[in-house]
Amino acid sequence: MGYADAKHIGLNGHSYGGEGAAFIGTRSRLFAAVGMGAGVTDLFTDFNQSWGWSYQVSGGSGANGNDYYLYGQGRWGISPWDNPELFHFESALTHVRETTSPFLIMHGTADPTVSFSEGMNFYNALRYNGKSAVMLAYPGEGHGLRGLANRRDLTVRYFQFFDHYLKGAAAPKWMTDGVPFIAKDALREPG
Repeated sequence: MGYADAKHIGLNGHSYGGEGAAFIGTRSRLFAAVGMGAGVTDLFTDFNQSWGWSYQVSGGSGANGNDYYLYGQGRWGISPWDNPELFHFESALTHVRETTSPFLIMHGTADPTVSFSEGMNFYNALRYNGKSAVMLAYPGEGHGLRGLANRRDLTVRYFQFFDHYLKGAAAPKWMTDGVPFIAKDALREPG
């Protein structure tokens, strides 16, 4: 109908929406680029994830994924041991080889709700399988970014990522060359 260029549609989501964006982004051929923030990519592992009680991360509810998947927002009503095929199929990590869209993955390293390893494992799986993926790791940040400099950084990078894949803008240097973790703080703008 002329509202959008069908070859340049993007998908983005965070948390539960990030889980959906990751799954849809691995299965669909509709999207030219996908952004995922703090999304679960392995439902079997997340079912047992401790939400904020670990030796590395604090500040979560202390619950785990059991109630979430059985009775809460996940609304599965079954465990991964009752139907392992379902949990496996519905996990984005399962489908990385089928992925055609480039991914931008954002995750706080101190996320008490969705383990940072969900984003990191997804990134590593995409890269191992020769897919285009960028990982934005925010040290010390939780499930949502609280630091103003990090919020600004993420906003700029999201726009640059989608402008490149959806509008044909040149890829910024951080996308083509990367930013080593050790150099990240030195490159951060003040304020």
